[in-house]
Amino acid sequence: MKLFTSTFAALALFVAAANGLDLVTQTEVSLPSQASQVGEVSPYNAEQVQQNDASQADQDDTNQADQEQQNNANQANQADQAQQNDANQADQAQQNDASQVNQAQQNDASQANQADQVQQDDTCTLTGTYVEGTNVTHCSSIVIDSLSVPAGVMLDLTNVTDGTSIKFQGTTTFGQKKWAGPLIKLTGKDLSVTGPGTLDGLGSWYWPQGQNITRPVFFRLSNVANSKLSGFTIKNMPVRTFSILSSNYTTISGLTIDSRAGNGSAKNTDGFDLSRNNHITITGNKIYNQDDCLAMQSSTNTIFSNNYCCGGHGISIGSLGGNAVNQSTTVQGLVVEDNTIVNSDNGLRIKTIIGLKGLVNNITYINNKLVNVKHAIVMHSDYNKTKGGYSGIPSSLVKITNIKIDGLFGTATNLYNILANPNVVSNWSFTNIAVNATNIGNCTGGPSNVQY
Repeated sequence: MKLFTSTFAALALFVAAANGLDLVTQTEVSLPSQASQVGEVSPYNAEQVQQNDASQADQDDTNQADQEQQNNANQANQADQAQQNDANQADQAQQNDASQVNQAQQNDASQANQADQVQQDDTCTLTGTYVEGTNVTHCSSIVIDSLSVPAGVMLDLTNVTDGTSIKFQGTTTFGQKKWAGPLIKLTGKDLSVTGPGTLDGLGSWYWPQGQNITRPVFFRLSNVANSKLSGFTIKNMPVRTFSILSSNYTTISGLTIDSRAGNGSAKNTDGFDLSRNNHITITGNKIYNQDDCLAMQSSTNTIFSNNYCCGGHGISIGSLGGNAVNQSTTVQGLVVEDNTIVNSDNGLRIKTIIGLKGLVNNITYINNKLVNVKHAIVMHSDYNKTKGGYSGIPSSLVKITNIKIDGLFGTATNLYNILANPNVVSNWSFTNIAVNATNIGNCTGGPSNVQY
C-alpha cells in the first residue's frame, strides 16, 4: 500500500511540473484525498455503508420473515395436504371396505346360486326314449318318468351313487327282443326305490312263443345292500320278475307284480328268485303270476311275510342242488309267515335235484293261509332239472333238516305231496295243521317223527 502511494505521488508531481502548478499545494491537496480514498472512509461513505447495512439487514429480516411465513404457509399447506391425504386414504379405505363387503356379498350370492344349481343338477329325470349308457353317477335323486327303453337295452342303474333315491312315475315300457336281459339292473348301497309308477315288460309278445325262446329277466338286484324297494308295479314280465343276487339287508315291500294278462300262458314268471343273499326281507307284496311266488335257490336269513300269492306255484325252496355244499347250494334261516296263497298248484314246497348236494336247514313256516290250492305241503327229493319235473326216484343228496310248520289253514285238494330221500332228511315238525283238504295225499320218505 505504501509503494502504491509513493508512486502515485511521484507521478502527480511530474504531471504538475509539466503543467506549471504549485507542486506543494497540489501535493497537499492530492495526498490527503488519495489517502482518504485509499486508507479511510468518509463520513458520507460511512453513513451510506450504515444505511446500506441497515437496509440489507431490514431486507434480510424481511426476507427471513417472508421466508418463515412462506415456510409456515408451506408447512400449513403440507399439513392440509396430509390431512387431505389422510381423508382421501380414509375415504379410499371405506370405499375398499365397502367394495370388499359388496364383493363378499356377491361371492356369497354366487356360491348360493352355485349350491342351488348343484342341488338342481343332482336331481335327474329320465323320460322320453332311454339312451344306452346314460350317466347317472352324479345324481343323488333319479326320477324315471314314462320312459321308453328300446329293445335289447338294459336300464342301467348299476353305477348310482350310494344313498341315491330312485322314483318311478308314469308307465315305463321295454321293447321286445329275444335276449336274456335283464331289463333293469340295480347295484348300490343305501338306495331307496319307490313308486307309484308302473314298469311294463310287454310280455304278451313273448308268451305265445313258448318257453324255449330266450326271454329277458325283468329286474336284477346285484350286490345291493341296506336298501329299500317299495310302492311300484311290475306287469307283463316276459319271464322271471326279480332276480336277487349277492345282496344283503334289503327290504322289498308294497309292490304289485302282475302277469294275469297271460291267462296261463305266462310261464316261468317267478315273483322272486334269490341266490347267495343274506338278510333279505320281502313283505306286503301282491304277486299274480304263473310260477313260483318265491323261489329260494340259495340264501340265508330270509323273511317272506304278509304277501299275497295268486295263480302260481306257491312258496318254494329250490330247485336246489350242486356238486358240493356251499353258499350257492344252501338255504338256511328262512321264515315264511302270514302269507296267503290263492289258486296255486302248491302251498309250501321244497324240491331238490336228483344226484346233487346241498343243504336246506332251519326253515320255519308260521300261520300261512291256503285258498283253493292243489297240494298244501310238498317236499320232493326227485326233481329232474333237465326234464323239468319229478322223476319219481328220490335220489337227491341235499339234506333237508329242521323243518317246522306251525299253523297252516285253508283249503286244498291234497294235504301232502311228499317223496323224500330218508337218508338226508331229519327233524321235521308239523303242528297246528288245519287245512280242509279233499285228500290226505302221499307221504313217502319223511322223518319218522312226523305225525301225518
